[in-house]
Amino acid sequence: MTAYLIVALTSLVAYLFAVKRLGWRPSDLPGALARIADAVGTGLIFALVNLAAAGGLVLGLRALTGRFVSLYPLDDGVWLVVSMLQGWVWRLWRDSRSSRVAP
Repeated sequence: MTAYLIVALTSLVAYLFAVKRLGWRPSDLPGALARIADAVGTGLIFALVNLAAAGGLVLGLRALTGRFVSLYPLDDGVWLVVSMLQGWVWRLWRDSRSSRVAP
């Protein structure tokens, strides 16, 4: 429960700081939340594709070599972190393309 309270407290302090000191508009927050939800969703799609590809590779190696190749390395949190970074880069790349002015 402590982690939730700390995150809620720091979020509130960041919100107040952004609005009072930096002059950010509260009306822009829903758009930012929608963009981060889109990026998280993209990262989750990458996670599913990455894990499916890795699982297919492992199962393919088992079938081709006749040896046991473990699926346990797929149970690593690094997959999720790297996939979320892939999703973030994908979104930034897509957004930079759409914000470019056409000649």
